[in-house]
Amino acid sequence: MSADVPIVLVNMPMSAVERPSLALGLLKSALTQAGMKSKAAYANIWFLEYAGLADYSALETSPPEEALVDWLFAGAAFPDSKTDHASFLDRYFKRNPCRHGIEAELRAKFLELRSLIGGFIDWTCGKILKERPAIVGCTSTFTQHVPALALLRRLSELSPGLVTLMGGANCESVMGRTTHARFPWVDYVVSGEADTLIGGLCRDILTHGRDISPADLPFGVFGPAHRQSGYPATLTGDMVPRAVVEDIHSQPLPDFSDYFAELKQSLYADRVFPGLPMEFSRGCWWQRSSPCTFCGLNGALMTYRQKPASQAPEEMIEMSTRYGTSRIEAVDNILANDYVEKALPRLIALPKKLDIFFEVKANLKRHEVEKLAAGGVRWIQPGVESLDSGILKLMGKGTTAAQNVQLLKWCRQFGVRVSWSVLWGFPSERDAWYAQMSSLLPLLHHLHPGHVVRLRYQRFSLYHRAADQYGLTLSPAASYRYVYPLFERDLADLVYYFEDSDDNDTGREFGAFHANRRPGVHAVIQGMDAWSEAWQGLTPPILSMRDSGGEIVVEDTRNIAVEREHRVKGLARKILLAADQGIPEARLGQQLKGVNVVEIEEATADLIARKLIVRLDARLIGLATWSPCTPMPTPTAFPGGYLDRRG
Repeated sequence: MSADVPIVLVNMPMSAVERPSLALGLLKSALTQAGMKSKAAYANIWFLEYAGLADYSALETSPPEEALVDWLFAGAAFPDSKTDHASFLDRYFKRNPCRHGIEAELRAKFLELRSLIGGFIDWTCGKILKERPAIVGCTSTFTQHVPALALLRRLSELSPGLVTLMGGANCESVMGRTTHARFPWVDYVVSGEADTLIGGLCRDILTHGRDISPADLPFGVFGPAHRQSGYPATLTGDMVPRAVVEDIHSQPLPDFSDYFAELKQSLYADRVFPGLPMEFSRGCWWQRSSPCTFCGLNGALMTYRQKPASQAPEEMIEMSTRYGTSRIEAVDNILANDYVEKALPRLIALPKKLDIFFEVKANLKRHEVEKLAAGGVRWIQPGVESLDSGILKLMGKGTTAAQNVQLLKWCRQFGVRVSWSVLWGFPSERDAWYAQMSSLLPLLHHLHPGHVVRLRYQRFSLYHRAADQYGLTLSPAASYRYVYPLFERDLADLVYYFEDSDDNDTGREFGAFHANRRPGVHAVIQGMDAWSEAWQGLTPPILSMRDSGGEIVVEDTRNIAVEREHRVKGLARKILLAADQGIPEARLGQQLKGVNVVEIEEATADLIARKLIVRLDARLIGLATWSPCTPMPTPTAFPGGYLDRRG
């Protein structure tokens, strides 16, 4: 084989069609740098065309731990395996009850789609084999694993000389080793980060095919020889090798040219408004010191690496210019600590702002949110997760409910859209915490609403790594038993999502069973639903204020408003201004020197009764924003791209 023979890297469904694959873009650039030709094939876009928009959207919104997409492709991946489809769908709809009584229709649709997957795999294989590749590799994250296995199996049948690879988050550590050990049509599996090893690995494969000795394989790569000689082990973590790129700042920018070429030819090109995924760090700096108990996103690796703050905006500008879009989605787990001060000034100075998304920690200050907005970061995902400090402490967030409310207020102030959720279902949580939280929610209807999501047990999280310490008995999510023809022990080493065997709350959706057992959680869900409904109209609720110097005028259109207009003067005005900054209540008397304590308490009680401030975490939190607020981006303006799903 020759290095001139194409290497095809495939992005299987389900993966968002509104953005290119960052993984494949990075690998394509690395291969180009190594002097090898490659092509990224966007089979996820082909699947949209094959299935149609309506069916694609139904699959896209299915929770990944329910394994619906995996089940659909399992017939093609494991043709000799017998699966009880009725039992799988019974479980699926029990956990995800349908709205408007369309379960029978969806059941029939899912069964029909499953019967058509073999045709899609054959069609995809034909398109790939036209490139006459020597190597085909698939990236696998979340629900891409079984689709990738199905594709590579069929390719190996149609072209026995073809060498197959897999990598991605689903192949990290023990998951990658199990994938390689149990699915022999996958020749090589990369556990960890392939950026710096992919060039050498592919060059060796083009020379030696499947006959690379274990000693000649890069650290973190499993090859055919390991099936006979045994798999390598390490002395750290879960004892499975994982490749790591120590120096990310010198890596080439991703090559997304194949995505844009594919999108241009797509039947749905006019419905896709693409965004550019980019990375500026790997890992999580918060995880190094105090990992959130539920998070498994960084795998077994705790190392945090970031690009210099001066490099990040230049890369954004270059990629935006190269591909003609201002939409930039940072895939970083968390915004680097020094980017607000050192990276944003360059972005603020741009005459035409970029539209940027970042995940951030929820302890941002007011001036930091203002600076983010000025630099084009108009959409963020902060780790809010709850509006109760007891629950936040339980999950190791390192933030408080007061900080979260302040952040939501400042985002509304400066026009930064927020993607956030309230999680429930933590070990040792108290329902009373949720009952208390529910009373806070109506006061916040003027701020951007979030969603309620049940906790998922992920591999590599503290809940998974130390399950016994939390009183958990975790086993692979039961849906996977209808997907993989494997014993339970292998499933436990392969899948990403787990369930607590002692948990009687079987549904993802909150039903009557939960409402009776968990009235506090039920109240939060109802409260969050009401909050979202308040934002369905043309104008969201308002709680805003203007200060003339002697008087603050507050406009209040919330459903719970005591008055439409409040005029706040004198001592109450001073307390309202202090509460806007989230002052500790114990410090209020020091700030208001010479004022009688009783008068302070009475004025504070009046502002609370008027629902203009709230007590949280021994602080007084002012709820109103300052008028005027900057309008927020519309949902269609998401920096990670947008697919118009309207019929």
